[in-house]
Amino acid sequence: MLGPDAAREINKVPLSDSTIARRIDDISEDIETVVFEKMHISRKFALQLDETTDLSGNCQLLANVRFVDGEAIRENFLFCKALPEKSTGEEIFRVTSEYLDKGGLAWENCTGVCTDGAAAMVGRSKGFVSRVKEINPNVIVTHCFLHREALVAKTLPVDLGTVLDDVVRLVNFVKMRPLKCRLFASLCEEMGAEHKVLLLHTEVRWLSRGKVLACVYELREELKVFLTHERSDFSKLIESDEWWAKVAYLADIFHQLNELNTRMQGRNENLLTSTDKMNGFRVKVQLWKQHVNCGNLEMFPLTEKCHHGNTAAMRKVIGTHLKTLEEKLSFYFSADSTECLDWVRDPYSSASLPGKDMTLQEQEELITLKQDRGLKLSFADLPLDRFWISVAKEFPILANKAIMILLQFSTTYLCELSFSSLIAIKTKNRERLRALEQELRVCLSTIPARLSILCSSKQAQVSH
Repeated sequence: MLGPDAAREINKVPLSDSTIARRIDDISEDIETVVFEKMHISRKFALQLDETTDLSGNCQLLANVRFVDGEAIRENFLFCKALPEKSTGEEIFRVTSEYLDKGGLAWENCTGVCTDGAAAMVGRSKGFVSRVKEINPNVIVTHCFLHREALVAKTLPVDLGTVLDDVVRLVNFVKMRPLKCRLFASLCEEMGAEHKVLLLHTEVRWLSRGKVLACVYELREELKVFLTHERSDFSKLIESDEWWAKVAYLADIFHQLNELNTRMQGRNENLLTSTDKMNGFRVKVQLWKQHVNCGNLEMFPLTEKCHHGNTAAMRKVIGTHLKTLEEKLSFYFSADSTECLDWVRDPYSSASLPGKDMTLQEQEELITLKQDRGLKLSFADLPLDRFWISVAKEFPILANKAIMILLQFSTTYLCELSFSSLIAIKTKNRERLRALEQELRVCLSTIPARLSILCSSKQAQVSH
């Protein structure tokens, strides 16, 4: 299409599998070198770690890092290492320490570690975090907000838990054979349903419950017809309006929980933003309790429309669950209070006063900063991390403390993102792939490779 000259130029590009593999290795090595250089300049860094089992049964440990890069805080893929035997805390610590030693980095410069809260990570005696604290007692340890929120969502009263189990069994009954799936899809099409397929519940997926429940409730009329025709054990269950009212409430409350979970996902999430979102949800639960006690279910639209959703018995069930939900939120997020860090969010706010947890030098610098009107104008125009980095020379003690807080990971979202890429890269046709870390680094790194330097060190084979 571009002509014979362009075709000849393209033919000069080597496309053998070994050549492409070497190019990926070179790019990965260059990115890794740049990341190490930037981490040395930043000195301080924070980690998030998680492990998973890949397609071939190998345990893969993934880590992401956050550090100061020039005028902003950057987060980037760090490594993916196979754990040869057990995924114990000792083994995770050994593999991570060896990689940091390779890059000339020390645990003393690690300001925070975010994990999924598994026993291997946070065990008191042999956990990964315990070993890190032996070297650096000042490291901040964070249990991933997403995993904690998922633990909160799992807590259900017996009657609602039974309904959820019934929904899962009902879906499995329809999905157990392809014939039933086809018949149900044809029925949904005949009845004009927007969707034709039920979703399977997956315990390890954060948003699974809400989506499954919403789909079942949306297709309730189609399910009534289908299950009655099939003469299954569910035919009597689905005739109960009270049962459907509980399904409607579960769909509503898990929709709210899923929205909270989704808001905490994404890049550049820190302890301040995640704590604010969680505290906001906790206050909403308290508000919902008050309205439910008054007979108002406006916040749960599916339940409100359901005939049996407004009965006294149903309101009691909802009130009991909301009380349990509030208790679990207080249990799993009891230590997450960031009111004393309001000065990090906005040092010019009237609420941002020098606190008792601040040293005299920090209080003095905060007072001086609050009176600087020029910096107040720049604060309105700059992102939070850029502002504190920009004032680090003039207010080193206060700015460094703020930067240490902003460096902390609040979730293991980047690790979960890396797991998705790992599944896409290491398929059943590539289950013996050995250069997994290199491919993941090229795929996930936000730091580009220095292609001009790499190209200058290569010689084109023009004879080919």
